[in-house]
Amino acid sequence: MKLKVWLGLLVSLGVLNIEAVGRADADYDQALKTAPQGISLAQIFTPGTTANNSATVVTTTNPNITGTQVARINNGKKQFGALWSTNENTFDLNQDQAASMWLYFGNAGKKAADGMAFVLQNDDRKLAATPTFGKTVSGETLGVWGVDTDKRQTTPTKVAESAIQNSWALEFDTHLNTSTSYGNAGDADSFDVGLNGPHLATNYPGEASTYEMVRAVTYFPIYSSGYYATQRHEGVISGGNTFLANGTWHHLSLDWDAGAQKMTYLFDDKDAATGVELPGNQATVDVDVTKIDPQKTGQVRWGFTGATGDSYENNLVVMEEVPGLVDVTAQTKLTNQRTGEVVTDGDNLKGRDPFQLDYQLSYVAGKQDWQDVTAQLNLPEQLDYQEAWVTYADGSRQTIDLRELVDNQLDVALNQGLSKENSTATISLMGETADVKSPVMVSASGSTFSAVNGVVTADTIAFTINPTLALHLLSLSGSGTTVKPNESATMKGLVVVPDGVDLDNSDIQIQPQLNGTVLPEFTIPDDGDNNSGQFTVQIPAEKLQAGENSLTVTARDPYGNVSNQVKFIITVTRQLTFHTVAEKSSFAPTVLTGTTQRIKRKADWQLKVLDTREAGAKWSLQVTGTPFVSTKGQQLTGGVYYHNGDDRTLISSTPIAIHQGEATDEDQLTDVVDTWADNTGLLLEVGGGTVAGTYEGTLTWTLNDVPA
Repeated sequence: MKLKVWLGLLVSLGVLNIEAVGRADADYDQALKTAPQGISLAQIFTPGTTANNSATVVTTTNPNITGTQVARINNGKKQFGALWSTNENTFDLNQDQAASMWLYFGNAGKKAADGMAFVLQNDDRKLAATPTFGKTVSGETLGVWGVDTDKRQTTPTKVAESAIQNSWALEFDTHLNTSTSYGNAGDADSFDVGLNGPHLATNYPGEASTYEMVRAVTYFPIYSSGYYATQRHEGVISGGNTFLANGTWHHLSLDWDAGAQKMTYLFDDKDAATGVELPGNQATVDVDVTKIDPQKTGQVRWGFTGATGDSYENNLVVMEEVPGLVDVTAQTKLTNQRTGEVVTDGDNLKGRDPFQLDYQLSYVAGKQDWQDVTAQLNLPEQLDYQEAWVTYADGSRQTIDLRELVDNQLDVALNQGLSKENSTATISLMGETADVKSPVMVSASGSTFSAVNGVVTADTIAFTINPTLALHLLSLSGSGTTVKPNESATMKGLVVVPDGVDLDNSDIQIQPQLNGTVLPEFTIPDDGDNNSGQFTVQIPAEKLQAGENSLTVTARDPYGNVSNQVKFIITVTRQLTFHTVAEKSSFAPTVLTGTTQRIKRKADWQLKVLDTREAGAKWSLQVTGTPFVSTKGQQLTGGVYYHNGDDRTLISSTPIAIHQGEATDEDQLTDVVDTWADNTGLLLEVGGGTVAGTYEGTLTWTLNDVPA
């Protein structure tokens, strides 16, 4: 029993001894086990050369990734950590630069401290650059900002001089330092006054303008005053207590615009579990290069720093893209081979549609070639992959064995590196979409393309696969119908959907065309729970022409499936008929003069003839009339005459022909009145002895079919 007790004590003491130099805990182990795919850091970073530097490079323990190393900046109390780029991997301020990385800040939430910083610096101390700490490390500095431990300092100059000089820093601050009392003046705990949560922010650590001294006063036991420093924060991105130290890896993308001298950073722009791109939080700040490169070399050392006090967190970095080392891009393209169109985010495909999915890799620039690239493809679901290959810029082709595809995961080792001379590689997969019975949403999926000197990711788009259905359309009205002129026509139909398909009447769109002209579409009316699929197409008489009319009908479902086409012939019988005849027509009111007068027609005369017979058929229009009699029974002196040039004929009980016509290939509508001039056609003549009054008579029109 005693032996077991003492062994336990010895083990405990051993653990305590390890914590004194670098704390290993469950969170740290979990972080290494879940680290995202990154690159090797050999020849990328070198530790700072100060005696108190705790930063180092460690290997991940995630079995699902390869060749990835982690920059460990801090993982214990009262630590200073710094990893700097090697001399061969400086940051070129004169060229556009890009960098991407994964950051880890532990899981302590609001108890986390203190954070770390991405730093650009040209401090004369080079690898030995560090804040000028006193007897102990100040976590507030994050290993780069000035040290505020002298409450007698009234100006920020000394604070700035204690920072890493000629530097610019993007901080990831997990712990708010907001003490403002006299008792805390000089305790290095006031840089974050005015902020309300963990945050990202930037400024120049070695510039006095970054800080502001604030006087604090106490009146007990005697009047005393002291000063504390606050920090000016630019480009702030902030959140709650778990914004940073929440036990997950956070992605950061940096973009340096050399021409505009602006740095853009996008935080949390990828999902740590899937690698899929997210909107993230973005900020852009101006960077005065004269403050970080006063000698105008165009080069600046870059790296990460961190510091902790009485509390700590695990500060870890996994690099994806190193500035200037290898600049590569990756993007995806999904093409519907049936339509030839590129599928965009949110688009639809149909079941059994042929497709081609391309992952397009491009080498843009860099100090090194992109060699030994492995594509870790996380392929979209609901796609049947049948063939795959890689095509390089030089035209060569590499076959991919799809027998290695398991659970939509496929690793592909490129047999050629990418460089300026061979700058592209396209991984292509062909196949068919799944034969689904109802719409299926396919989520975006992220894939990783990694080598020891650079990692890029690419997401597929999200899309929907709709079922391919065989809709069948039937006519319930036979092959056609015959109607008379001026009659409407009706065609009844039925849409049959496959068994087991859940479609309502209102889901089916009917698309009719009459004689090649598209008619308005409509949905099948709802008939309750039956969803019979029956519908009616009503064609108004005015849309029908004489003879045969071709009505074609198709049906379409919400998924883009189109039925067979049904043709329905509507025959309008041919005939000769009056189209329009005015019930009453009149002549202009006239003042009698005691002399014979000719009176013109008013505008209320209408007389139209419609001939829908075969071309060449002839017709004749005749008229008869009765004498005009006044309301008092007195007969009009004179009568209605038909004037045709110089000829005039009295309208009487004897029929006279006043118009002849002939049918043409098109329906012929003849406006007889429109063929008359003011002094031709039917006109009223009254004699000099006519008595004033209102007179009426009857005209009878007769339309005759004249033999050809």
